[in-house]
Amino acid sequence: MTTYKWKSGAHMKGSAQTAGEECARIMARDGNLTPTALVDASRAEDAPLHDSFEWRDDVAAERYREHQAVGIIRSLEIVVIEDVGPVRAFIPNGTENGHSTGYADIRVVLEDEDATLRMLDAAMRELEAFRKKYGTLKQLADVFAAIDEVAA
Repeated sequence: MTTYKWKSGAHMKGSAQTAGEECARIMARDGNLTPTALVDASRAEDAPLHDSFEWRDDVAAERYREHQAVGIIRSLEIVVIEDVGPVRAFIPNGTENGHSTGYADIRVVLEDEDATLRMLDAAMRELEAFRKKYGTLKQLADVFAAIDEVAA
């Protein structure tokens, strides 16, 4: 059984285990996990994640609930007892017009060579963005040298 936990600093309502299992259920059902699908699956008052969302429309609109769903998805980690420890459970599955097209289970991505290459490409773009943002910090020179070595 997979053990889920909230990442450090996450301020989420409810159990990470329940949230992770519900996200995995939706992923198995749909082949993809989207914030909209998570909100829709949580509408019923007896749904596992119903209390994780704000349902009063005078307080929050649908877009806010979808934002909450993204927070849930992005805050889940899989506890890995061996290897590297906790890792993000669901990762972005691609973008269309600058918006996420959903999320994929990290274990599924790592088993698919093309998906792994897309993840590596995204990681390299993020490293370049990190360099642009923090390139003036001399204290990170060793980090940038390591990035250059990996990118070569």
